[in-house]
Amino acid sequence: MSNNRINPSLINKKAVQASFSKAAVHYDQFADLQRDIGHHLIDLMPNSIKQANTILDLGCGTGYFSALFNETNESAQLTCFDLSPEMLKQTAERGMNRCQFVQGDIDVLPFTTRQFDLIFSNLVLQWSEQLVTCLEQVKKALNKKGQLCFSTLLNGSLIELQQAWKVVDRNSHINHFLTQESVQNALALSGFNNVRMTTETHVKKYADVIEVMKALKGIGANHVHDGQKNRTMGRQLLKQLEQGYQPYIDNDGLYNLSYQVCYVIADAKS
Repeated sequence: MSNNRINPSLINKKAVQASFSKAAVHYDQFADLQRDIGHHLIDLMPNSIKQANTILDLGCGTGYFSALFNETNESAQLTCFDLSPEMLKQTAERGMNRCQFVQGDIDVLPFTTRQFDLIFSNLVLQWSEQLVTCLEQVKKALNKKGQLCFSTLLNGSLIELQQAWKVVDRNSHINHFLTQESVQNALALSGFNNVRMTTETHVKKYADVIEVMKALKGIGANHVHDGQKNRTMGRQLLKQLEQGYQPYIDNDGLYNLSYQVCYVIADAKS
């Protein structure tokens, strides 16, 4: 049986919240990958569901896609949900109409049964502690004809950085991600039907190790679930990381960082 849990240890949601709250103000300047993935997810969605009457943006961040739905669907009632109050503050500053803001945890959803026609979630569900439980709540919040459309990261993401850290120590410096099979099993166990799943690899390129670390910190994705403290990037440590990164530097001298992305469109109908 596949393990649908992100990590054997509990995820420190307060630490995750703090990490994203610190990143909220400058998040958008680092989030080009997140925008690219979210736009591709929307391209995969049926046109009919894009005109849903009630939409939940689950893990809305600074509200980039919330604003897009608000603009393209003038009749939709939109709910923006995020763990970070600072992210929700950034979302509110977009001045959207027909929108409510809810702060909370994706593993403890506060919504009523059959509340939404569409639940959209871009690169958020990898922060769920128990994906089956999370998806069961999501399914309950969807109308009978509702759809869940999400993207998430799979195992193999950030593999270059993971390998580079092994030159430094044996600790885990990268969060664990589920396999594609585990995501498929979680969707089946939570009762979703007609699941359409696609995957792709995104590779970002950076000038050096410092830029790699800045990029992760800039989007709040630098929290590691096992609770290790962030290490100061001294000269010696940077030299070690650069040494470990050598196999992943391309012919132009750029540092590769890979993301394994999974896209899912699924029906709530039983």
